[in-house]
Amino acid sequence: MIKMRDITKIESTLNYKFNNQKLLLDALTHTSYLNNKEEISFERLEFLGDRVLGLAISDILYEIFPKESEGDLARRIAVLVSGKTLAAIATNINIPDVILVADNLSFKNGKNHSILADTMEAIIGAIFLDSNYNEALIFIKYIWSKLILNYNSPPQDPKSKLQEFAMANKYSMPLYSNYSKDGPDHAPKYKVLVKITNIGECYGQGVSKKEAERMAAITLLKIIESA
Repeated sequence: MIKMRDITKIESTLNYKFNNQKLLLDALTHTSYLNNKEEISFERLEFLGDRVLGLAISDILYEIFPKESEGDLARRIAVLVSGKTLAAIATNINIPDVILVADNLSFKNGKNHSILADTMEAIIGAIFLDSNYNEALIFIKYIWSKLILNYNSPPQDPKSKLQEFAMANKYSMPLYSNYSKDGPDHAPKYKVLVKITNIGECYGQGVSKKEAERMAAITLLKIIESA
């Protein structure tokens, strides 16, 4: 169980005090901990937080970078809301120390970082329900501020880079196929094949389809660059 002193410490780290602390508890109680498929509070908060985060980051980027195109803004948001970024933020604010998960799950050596990413989204959903969009926006600005300003120019997404390479050299577009999924629902592992005809093909793995596609693109780019 999460103790009251832990709740106060978490609120201090988040720079947000909950009116309804049960929402925070729900956001920090992963479905694997309860071992009850009927308990959906965490998943619902995650769903909501994902949408709030996307809107808030879009809102912030639109204001900070008034001269950038839709494509540039899209490249920025892809990095800022990625599972990798969310998991890194969760780790930086010590979420692995307080989230309740099944006893057989560990966050050491980068394990189960998809759970950490989901938890960050659940926390955002909880803040939104506890207050309103403006308060959630303030929280996201507070947590994401340094990351948003990390890039002087929009980061290059590997999938976009691979597609631009194919277009520039008049090859067929990258084709992603052979999707597969292994592991339990709370810690899935996806695998996907990317192929450019007459260039090559390779597999990528990740905790989501998007992450698997991203890793596949990175690997194929490395093959192309080393050829």
